[in-house]
Amino acid sequence: MPIINPRLRFIERFLANFNSAFSTKHQRSIFREFIYAMFSDYKRMSLSAIANNTAVNYQRLQYFFSESGWSGKELNDIRVGLIQNQRTTKANKAGVLAIDDTACPKPHAEKTEGAQVQYCGCLGHKENANVAVASCFVSNSKHFPVDFKSYLPITTPNPQNFKSKLDLAKELIDDAVNKKIPFSSVVVDAWYTSTDLIEFTASKNLTLVAEVKINRSIFFTHPKTKQWRYLTGDKIIPLIKEFYPHKLKSVSIPQADGTDKSILTYSFKSKLKDCSTEMQVIFIFEKWSKTDDKDVHILITTDPNMSVRSTILTYLLRWGIEESFRELKDTFCFDQYQVHHQEQIQRHWIMAFLAWTLAYWIKQNGCLSKIIEQPPQTIGECKQAIASLIIIDSSFLLSKNKDLAAHLYNIKSERFKKKLEN
Repeated sequence: MPIINPRLRFIERFLANFNSAFSTKHQRSIFREFIYAMFSDYKRMSLSAIANNTAVNYQRLQYFFSESGWSGKELNDIRVGLIQNQRTTKANKAGVLAIDDTACPKPHAEKTEGAQVQYCGCLGHKENANVAVASCFVSNSKHFPVDFKSYLPITTPNPQNFKSKLDLAKELIDDAVNKKIPFSSVVVDAWYTSTDLIEFTASKNLTLVAEVKINRSIFFTHPKTKQWRYLTGDKIIPLIKEFYPHKLKSVSIPQADGTDKSILTYSFKSKLKDCSTEMQVIFIFEKWSKTDDKDVHILITTDPNMSVRSTILTYLLRWGIEESFRELKDTFCFDQYQVHHQEQIQRHWIMAFLAWTLAYWIKQNGCLSKIIEQPPQTIGECKQAIASLIIIDSSFLLSKNKDLAAHLYNIKSERFKKKLEN
């Protein structure tokens, strides 16, 4: 059943914060209906599917995304400000700023701007895709996306404006600092652990916790010659196992099932090749969870006073950004769009961010605790609960307006019209 002008008080209160971002009542109306519509389930989300599920026709919706003069950046600034203004949703120093990218596969979209054949982690192989580099706040109790930047390959028009993923990562870090998002560390995976990013975070007096690739050259004292030299991680691992097994330290890591797992570690202060920043290097010789696919990890931290256990636990918070990507895609169709131009793609992405944030805001503030028997514990459960309330509210409106119901469903039979009156 199409959504017919639902008005849930907590949603209206949330959406009212964004009124200033739209210059006309018409824009605000379409924005409002679009956000409500994102809580419905779609076999494949598109503007036509949204139009069929709302009172907004396709042409108006297309114009809203392609021509209408509103700023996605302004919407995101308001969104982050709203999150930061409430104790239940805001970031704090107990969390980290995680940076990573996510791919939106578009195998048959040859004309989609910015799409190119590249590795897609969600598929495990290369595919034609758009890519967004994103920042996310993650702590043990909460996570939320902060911002995103479109990665446009160098083959697109105006290659002189090309920005690498590392360039975009640095911009996202600067943006988070400028937005006054509190966090203890910047956390990235091995792909982003470049000398450029290490020295960039050091210049900002920010702590970096990251994984490095096993072939990365690390300054290490060779146990036979006692001389410092640069050796790759895969060469250092057997040396540690042979000459320093007595120096391996056991660290306890909490598991998803509530138990603890002991892992063996070896740490030392060092540098990476071609990098001037001093850091602590930690070798981890066991899987740190049942889902871990590596037998050895190499982590670094630019905070010399951070303990080995704290470094590992801080790095493991990085998986919160993967959870955010999964929720955005599975719950709010972040990767399901049928538009071709970058501005329209980015507008779709910000709408997914806003719908996700609405569900997060409702969950964290307990807005449904007095409405349904069991308040939702996840973003997905929250979406399902809100979708049900939207249907109920729409049905209630139609039950009070028989003419609207008859018009909506093209009902001609007088017998059916009389049923609507009862």
